[in-house]
Amino acid sequence: MRKIGERIKSLRRSRHLTQQQLAEKLGIDQGAVSRWERCHITPSAVYRKALEEVLDAPLMEMNCSLLESVNKDLHFSLLLDANLCVLAASEITLAVNGCRNRNELVGQCYTPILDKPWQRLYQWLKESGTFADGINWAKITMPTPTLHSGYRWMDSLWIPFRLDSGELAYRISCRMLESAPSESLGRAILEVDNKQRELLIPVQEHKVYNPQQQPSFKHKTWSHAV
Repeated sequence: MRKIGERIKSLRRSRHLTQQQLAEKLGIDQGAVSRWERCHITPSAVYRKALEEVLDAPLMEMNCSLLESVNKDLHFSLLLDANLCVLAASEITLAVNGCRNRNELVGQCYTPILDKPWQRLYQWLKESGTFADGINWAKITMPTPTLHSGYRWMDSLWIPFRLDSGELAYRISCRMLESAPSESLGRAILEVDNKQRELLIPVQEHKVYNPQQQPSFKHKTWSHAV
């Protein structure tokens, strides 16, 4: 499996740059570049964009048909990597996130804006194997973060895909809920290694947008999402 760090190293060498020269172009320490290339850490969304500009190439070797399918989806659909960085997004997804164009959302990362319930959920997903090879699917009903429009109650279905680079990505199909569940509990169900696991999360502290204020669009059935 080709990691992002290996991709950075390959692109840097092809541009005849040393680690120090690349670091200087990015305004960072050479040690950070070294840790990226050894896969000890992953560059943030900001530095991913900067790297792609300096190296003049995408860091993720994308599956073009998958990317195009997500971008042209007429429903709420996006493609995330294991760090919750956006790789592709449909027009509806852009609108719900309060973005005027795709460049405002693609390359951004949701992890910095996760509240405590979502931080707990994200940790549980990682510990349960969601970001490993064994996952079949995950379904989440939670107040879900958007980039500029706060949290909104959504059902989301996560399906894993393998990119051309070997990295795992997750196509997420969502539908807005007309109202919050009466018990005010978030729910996550996943199937990993052919076994289902479930987590309930109290979300009473959420200040969620009024469903009447949410933009309306045709709901997508799970059969179409898969």
